[in-house]
Amino acid sequence: MARRSGVSDVTVFYTVKDYCTRGLHETLSYRKRAEPARPSQVTDEVEARIITLACSEPPEGYARWTVRLLTRRVIELNILESVGRETIRTTLKKQNLNLN
Repeated sequence: MARRSGVSDVTVFYTVKDYCTRGLHETLSYRKRAEPARPSQVTDEVEARIITLACSEPPEGYARWTVRLLTRRVIELNILESVGRETIRTTLKKQNLNLN
C-alpha cells in the first residue's frame, strides 16, 4: 500500500493509527501547535550582517570562514546575543552562500 501511494511504511502506519484513534476528520485536518512557534531571531537586518561578515576577509590566522568561526564572531560583535551553529548554517544556505 505504501509503495502504491508513494509514501513510506511509517506514514501509512501513523495515518491508520490516527484514523483509528482520532477519526477521519482529525486525520485529514492540519494539526495546530499547542503553542505558537517562536519568532525567528534572524531578522532581515541580522541576516544581512551575517552575510556581510561571511563575505568579508576571515580573521588573521584563518584561510576562510567556517560556520563555527562565524557563530563565535556573531556573538562577539553582539549581532545576536546567543545563536547556534545551525542557525548560522541555515541563514547562509538560504542565500546559497557556500563557505568552501
